[in-house]
Amino acid sequence: MNFKGSIAGSFIGRRIERLTDLINSSRQGIRDVAVSLVPLASKAVIGFLSSILLARGLRPAGMGEYALVLSVTDTVTSLSDLGIGQTAIRYASLSVSQNEPGGQLAVLRWAFRIRIVLTGLMVVILFLAAPILGSKIWHLKDLSEPMRIGLLLPVFGVVAVLPSLYFQSLKRFGMNSTVLTVQTLLSFMGIGVIALLGLWSVPSVVTATAVAAGVGAVVFVFLIPGEALWRSRSSLQRTGEVKNSFWRIPLSDLVKNKGLDGTSAERFTVYLLLSTVIVIITLKLDVWLMGYYLDQSQIGLYNIAARVALPLQLLLGAFTTVLWPRASSVTKAIEAKALLKKTFKASFVVAIFGVVYLLVVPMLIPVLFGNAYEKSVILARTIAIGYCIAILANPISVVGYSFGMARIYWIVNLLQMTVVIVMLILLLPRLGALGAALTFVANALVGSLVNGCLVLIKAKQLQ
Repeated sequence: MNFKGSIAGSFIGRRIERLTDLINSSRQGIRDVAVSLVPLASKAVIGFLSSILLARGLRPAGMGEYALVLSVTDTVTSLSDLGIGQTAIRYASLSVSQNEPGGQLAVLRWAFRIRIVLTGLMVVILFLAAPILGSKIWHLKDLSEPMRIGLLLPVFGVVAVLPSLYFQSLKRFGMNSTVLTVQTLLSFMGIGVIALLGLWSVPSVVTATAVAAGVGAVVFVFLIPGEALWRSRSSLQRTGEVKNSFWRIPLSDLVKNKGLDGTSAERFTVYLLLSTVIVIITLKLDVWLMGYYLDQSQIGLYNIAARVALPLQLLLGAFTTVLWPRASSVTKAIEAKALLKKTFKASFVVAIFGVVYLLVVPMLIPVLFGNAYEKSVILARTIAIGYCIAILANPISVVGYSFGMARIYWIVNLLQMTVVIVMLILLLPRLGALGAALTFVANALVGSLVNGCLVLIKAKQLQ
């Protein structure tokens, strides 16, 4: 017994020692994740409160219409990015690490001008196409008006995201958290005004949200240098940026030649663009096809379930926010491998929290949102399982960009899209909204398994 006890004691002691070493070596990363969780926690709490107000004010059918409107505006926001934001953080962070602040601002200018042009083009197209989407595809004649109002959201979003990109590239996560938290609080004010006045309708909710987003966008843009928005003669001289180069990302030779995988900035941007487009379409297919196959009430139930699972999505976002600039600054194989190990261990711990969350929190849906949303409980738990899988594996995929995996990820995303399309077509008519939730889990599982294996294989090949 004493011998066995000493073995058990030494085993536990070694585990505690390893955990202590992990915490000590990752102290700054843990601190940054904690700071980055502040705006996400506020977004989760405020989003929860907003969801309760919206669910009770609009009812399931109204929530379904509201979800369709947001699917359009969110798609424009995402498509206007096309990986540009991640690319900007990657090379702006790399410029900062090479002591080239002028290069950082040049990259941010590039991101802003590309996104504003893409957003403007898509807003015009969807403004004209709104009646077709509303009446012909989703069979809702009155949906074109709120869809057109909602197109203001991606326009304000382009301006609002720039301060966040600037502070993330500097690894000033505290300031980034302040910006995002206040923007979230301002967005809640729009819903709060509607609730106080009792003016519940989809057009009024969308209008109030757009006005609040506009205020949040303008407030913080004055905190960053003007050269992050437009270039002056002095910035041209410092960065060597080509004056007539509109589309090409401006990088110095020092930054161009830094990188573990040797992928050029242009090719990296193209790969990320392909992945982003595929992922955006894949994540919106559930709502779009539900709009075709199901009634608005089922979409409303699914929307509430997704909102309840939102904190797990935000937790995943906190990981990515902190990890992306760190992974972007890695230029040696040994550093990337060390980061990969730390990331996996931290992801495992957070995924356990996600499992506890999915077991407990969805039970509160009937109490908070009303008995009309009782069927959202099983939907929320199913969606949360998908997020737990993503929390465990997606951060590893972020580190994989340092191994040159950008050239492969878009193919994996294409595989995921194929799986999602087939499953939605087969399951929605038979299982309703539950089919969409199960498809979300399958999407996360396929991506996690394939990307995880590819990253591990690549990591072993690097010396």
